[in-house]
Amino acid sequence: MKKNNAVGALLVGNNANLLDTAILLLRLGVGVTLFIVGSGKVLGWFGGNGLEKTIQIYAKMGIAPPLAYVSCFTEFLGGILLIVGFLTRPAAIPVAINMLVATHVMLSRGFVASIAPFSVLVSTIVILLTGPMTFSLDSWLAGSRPAAPEVTAQGIKAK
Repeated sequence: MKKNNAVGALLVGNNANLLDTAILLLRLGVGVTLFIVGSGKVLGWFGGNGLEKTIQIYAKMGIAPPLAYVSCFTEFLGGILLIVGFLTRPAAIPVAINMLVATHVMLSRGFVASIAPFSVLVSTIVILLTGPMTFSLDSWLAGSRPAAPEVTAQGIKAK
């Protein structure tokens, strides 16, 4: 029986250019989410409480003020860094730790309450493992540029 290469490529094939784009979309999704939530906690933007009120809320949950400040600024600054892809892996580490703690804290309110921080945690781990990929400030500063695809009679191939 002959294997159907088109079906195999559809099911398990990949494309390096699309992977770069997928990681960019993941970074933007996580980064924008963190920025909106973090700027609400730090600056009171987007309907957030602002820093003083947020620190009080964290204190009611038993989180010490220094850790609350770290958490708020991790979301705010980490979001910005992930959006532009600058210091991506170093930024992803504290974000992942923050989301691990947030998942643990929210589990006390039930599994559904922990879904958002858990999803951001998993997404951040993917970003940490893959790195920022091509479409990032990190890549640009390192001198990496996207290679133009090679066009052949058989189709388009990523370099």
